[in-house]
Amino acid sequence: MPNACDMVNSGDILLLYKRDEKGALQKLFDVYYEPLLLYCYRLIRDTESAEDIVQECFVHVWSSRRLENFEGELDRFMFQAVKFRAINYIRDKYRRDELYNNASGEKHDSPVFFLEEETGKEIELLYRTISQLPDECRKIFLMACLDDMKYREIADVLSISINTVKTQMKIALRFLREHLTQDTFSSILLFISTGK
Repeated sequence: MPNACDMVNSGDILLLYKRDEKGALQKLFDVYYEPLLLYCYRLIRDTESAEDIVQECFVHVWSSRRLENFEGELDRFMFQAVKFRAINYIRDKYRRDELYNNASGEKHDSPVFFLEEETGKEIELLYRTISQLPDECRKIFLMACLDDMKYREIADVLSISINTVKTQMKIALRFLREHLTQDTFSSILLFISTGK
């Protein structure tokens, strides 16, 4: 396990919540926003709607004061909340498309429902594992995968050396290789463009 910086776990956030509610919610956002956004995008393939869905989840956690007496796995709760909203989004979109197509007389194929139980669990495990990366590793890894940035671009944006970016990517990939199945890990490599 990498020890470049402390791993954040849900227990830390829940303990912080009892002392500093706003600080805990900010930490929750910092740790989970990008992995949840990537996860949601992979489910619905619409960046703007994925951003809306993930933001709705954070608003719900804030307004419902859900963390006040929360017991259980925070990782699982956050990813399940996003998954539930993503499924609702897909169903609502399909219904809207059906109404439009019926009104216009166009034929419309049923959507392929790709959120099968096994696939959903695998995707959830992937993004839960990403959220366990040390802060700097996670940020750099997501910039490389989610934003498709080259190492030089990441170094420039974060005002760090390209060697630091390479080192953090190695730490991230080693951690993910150790915690994911070979198939899941291999699928990650497809998101990291070559020629960095």
